Amino acid sequence: MVWSRSRGLWPSFRPITPDGGSWVASLIRPLGAYLPRPDLADQVVAPVYDNLTIEETHRIVADNPLSFLNVVRSEIDHPEHSPEERKSLLVETAGRLRRLLAGDIFDYYEPPVFFVCRLELDGHAQAGLVADVALEAYDRGLVKVHESTRRGQEDRLVEYMDIVRASFLPVFLIHRKTMRIDEMIAQVLTRPPTIDMQADSRLRVTVWVVDDRDEVVAIEESLAELDALYVADGHHRAAAASRYAAARRSGSSSGPEAFEHLTSVLFSADQLVVHPYNRCVADLGGLTAIELVRGVSELFSVTEVPDGEDPSPNGAGEFAMYLAGQWYRITAPEHIRSAEGIAGLDVSVLHDHLLAPLLGVADARTDPRIEFVPGTLGLGELEHLCATQFAVAFAVHPMDIDDLLAVADRGEIMPPKSTWFAPKLRSGLVVRVL
Repeated sequence: MVWSRSRGLWPSFRPITPDGGSWVASLIRPLGAYLPRPDLADQVVAPVYDNLTIEETHRIVADNPLSFLNVVRSEIDHPEHSPEERKSLLVETAGRLRRLLAGDIFDYYEPPVFFVCRLELDGHAQAGLVADVALEAYDRGLVKVHESTRRGQEDRLVEYMDIVRASFLPVFLIHRKTMRIDEMIAQVLTRPPTIDMQADSRLRVTVWVVDDRDEVVAIEESLAELDALYVADGHHRAAAASRYAAARRSGSSSGPEAFEHLTSVLFSADQLVVHPYNRCVADLGGLTAIELVRGVSELFSVTEVPDGEDPSPNGAGEFAMYLAGQWYRITAPEHIRSAEGIAGLDVSVLHDHLLAPLLGVADARTDPRIEFVPGTLGLGELEHLCATQFAVAFAVHPMDIDDLLAVADRGEIMPPKSTWFAPKLRSGLVVRVL
């Protein structure tokens, strides 16, 4: 059964005033969205396509015609094309999506509803709220960022929103722990879920629809304790949504339109596990392996890791380097580790004192020689990559979540790919028409 409520129950917007309560909570609201039918969810929901190789994507699409990857396959089949071809492909994508939503594969839940989503991966579980966050909060800096974005990628996302007029992956936001939100979510988790699916051999996804008017209002009130939100994953989607809303707003009155809001999933910081984002570099910048080890040793403490010993970094300021079949433990000196602000972060220490001066990686955002590898793939993935296509790999220690929030509070921007959050939502679980 599709749960629904009259659109007339949608809470009105509250004005933003410095003394009118929480600045952020006044801009968070329930939403209306499509979810896949419970009996089809495990077939529809798909991994985020830009985390897959083209071969993996084609295999999924061929094996499963219901996979949501079929909706976005224009981006997969034609990664390089002219602007005219891209526009035509996006028009086709929009048509496929509309036909999919008009069929019997998705159910639409009318506003005002919240969704509670629980993700469980390898024994770790986290539960959060799917809600609409007004882009006004993002534009005012109340939704805080910690990474810079690339204009070209933003442009492509803005064009996608303009033609397809939909979003299918909520932006992953963090909030600081509050007991009231925890209690509201805990109450919902005691009930039978709407969707309970095994997304793959490791990830279980469970969704509850909250459509009772009193409970919706209570959740809104529980959000009133928040004074900031933080982007964990989705910096480019958030920036593109802001630009897209500004363009549409110029020809339309502002208000409760979907494009004025960012569909988001809000998780409490204390529930999250931050994983490292490791680095591989394609060559040694003209150095031999011996010369690189010697160069690193001039500033860092370097020791070989004995066979059979886990080379994983044990704490902040420590790195693991895989070079020519050998793991090395690298430790930064205290005067570098204790640098204030961004300069003292491990990813900055690695880049500023090793990748840039020794390997010639001037800009990690644009240098094609560097590859970022999620820490969830393990150190074995770094060994495999070095055996097949890269010359050296570096494993970093995961960043503390409190440090990440502090960086965002100071308005500082970290190096690209500084953190990896898992688990995450999958594409096609929550689809929003803009």
